[in-house]
Amino acid sequence: MAKPTPLSAAKISLSAFNEVLGRYPACIHAISQDKGAKPGQKTLAELDEYRYDEAVRAFGPEKAGTTSMGVDEVKTLVEWKLRHGKFRPTLMKLVSSNDPKSVQTTVQDAIKQYRDKSDISGALGILTKLKGIGPATASLLLAVHDPDHVIFFADEAFYWLCGDGKKVPLKYNVKEYNSLCEKSRVLSQRLGVKAIDIERVAFVLMRQESGDVAAASAALDPEPSVSSVAKVTPPKIKRKVTDDGTKEPEQSVIRSKRTKRS
Repeated sequence: MAKPTPLSAAKISLSAFNEVLGRYPACIHAISQDKGAKPGQKTLAELDEYRYDEAVRAFGPEKAGTTSMGVDEVKTLVEWKLRHGKFRPTLMKLVSSNDPKSVQTTVQDAIKQYRDKSDISGALGILTKLKGIGPATASLLLAVHDPDHVIFFADEAFYWLCGDGKKVPLKYNVKEYNSLCEKSRVLSQRLGVKAIDIERVAFVLMRQESGDVAAASAALDPEPSVSSVAKVTPPKIKRKVTDDGTKEPEQSVIRSKRTKRS
């Protein structure tokens, strides 16, 4: 029997949204424990704290014009992306090969483009000039600077918002990201929620063992067991396109042709 589809983003209520959002810490903690960490390496839970708290406080709207993101911060966010989602063996090497001064200047130019003109596509176009930075990683850097309005181009977010909870094929291009932004904006306006929280709700819904939130939204456990929140299915190896334009082993649920990095 097919598993139920996660509650539609078009139908989810504010109370159900907040209920699922409350499950995120337990979900990420379970995945972090399952993945573990090598000696000297931060755990996923620690990286998650950086992405959703420390980085936002350091580079968010309140710090506009006062703090610049450098290559070390970019690398930490990329490490979070790799641990939080699908691992790309070559991505960190590519990102690390960028000149530190060039990284800082490029990020500054992109954020200025976004804040001065509200131009997300233009900002992504600037960021993707850096090696290893495709639209998905670029959206992460931009989302840290405006977490209320800019959503990270995560697989789970796209599946939930644009694929009605189904794992649809992805090319990781700007057209897909623009579609994700529009869906996120609609949901944000309907419920009065932030892009950063939409991202986390999508992650929980797409990662949890049962997608039937519709049936349980009125009576979700206030302290659900970790096993009922985050059961990660072991991946089947398949070659697929990544957002940096390379081919790496990926889960077989996504089928996409090799495309150029936008």
